[in-house]
Amino acid sequence: MGMLDDIRILDFSHVFFGPYTTLILADMGADVIKIEPPWGEAARLYPPLFGGMSSVFLYLNRNKRGMTLNLKEPEAREIALAVAESCDVVVENFKRGTMEKLGLGYEEIKKIKPDIIYASLSGFGLDGPYRDRTSFAPIASAIAGWFRLNGDLVDPEGPPIRPAEWHGDLDPGLFGAVAILGAIRHHDKTGEGQLIDVSQLDSMIAQTGVSITRYTMSGELPWQAKKKYMGLSTFGMFKALDGYVYIAADPHMVPRLIEGMGVESLEKTEELEEWVSRHLVKDIVDALVAESVPVAPVNQIDQTLEDPHVKARGIIIEMDHPTAGRVRSPGFPVKLSRTPTEMRLPAPQLGEHNEEILTQLLGYTNEQVADLRKAGVIS
Repeated sequence: MGMLDDIRILDFSHVFFGPYTTLILADMGADVIKIEPPWGEAARLYPPLFGGMSSVFLYLNRNKRGMTLNLKEPEAREIALAVAESCDVVVENFKRGTMEKLGLGYEEIKKIKPDIIYASLSGFGLDGPYRDRTSFAPIASAIAGWFRLNGDLVDPEGPPIRPAEWHGDLDPGLFGAVAILGAIRHHDKTGEGQLIDVSQLDSMIAQTGVSITRYTMSGELPWQAKKKYMGLSTFGMFKALDGYVYIAADPHMVPRLIEGMGVESLEKTEELEEWVSRHLVKDIVDALVAESVPVAPVNQIDQTLEDPHVKARGIIIEMDHPTAGRVRSPGFPVKLSRTPTEMRLPAPQLGEHNEEILTQLLGYTNEQVADLRKAGVIS
């Protein structure tokens, strides 16, 4: 039994931000009904394609049922409202005002389902001067200072740096899932639904909270503080003979680091750099692990997948997909002793569950479903 197997979620979200929120909840057992237009959401077709769909879509949309609706058609709107009435949660990440224009905003859904939990995910939130701006992950990360902070680690005079992966989508997606779980808990206690307003910018500012708080307390930007207190640095990336290692030795660990290095003393960062440069990654890791110094090889993804600890933890799961074949991707990253998560469904083919949802959930006949298809309401 899944933790959330009594929760049904109507998911209007697309691309990364919303689908990551609903992926987390789907993995925890929620019945997520993903709505797409009859031509499919944009992220289905991000190249390269595997069995007609992208790796983005294959990963972010497992454990969800797929339904197509052309929401510009009045009949599609009626179907969406009927599905919403049977749901506990609605999730959307369209441009502000889109759901209201479609007649599927919070106030409209609340009329037919007064206790609905309605999560509105957006770049800038439901108010403020930027509320109507379109946004993607890097927009929030840029304003929040995230890219500049990454560049400053390399060179404060150099360009800002965009780190790998779209944290401006994935981090707010986590906050979206946490907020929905909190709202479900509140509903369990009171029977009340609510509107959840998740902003990418707010979330990325929260993720930059340590640096922001340090600045507000000291008046110094992180790179300025680092320059001021620079001395022996035993925390960072170092180049070895055959790759890179990350050593994360706090000042109190320096004696252990010296022991692992097999040297008499360590006065300058250059001495550590020189020692690392003469050794193989594996030998450095083995020597420092033996002295309980935090250290790791800086892996490429192919090396990560072959790491014995990664294999032993079973974080990479395999699912068979009818068109893409065997899909290997990260599973749910948390282990729960009483309620382990299940991989129930691969990412849906376009409109795969139309008939199932319409007939079983809403009571439509097969003839009515065929008529909807002919009319272009569903695919």
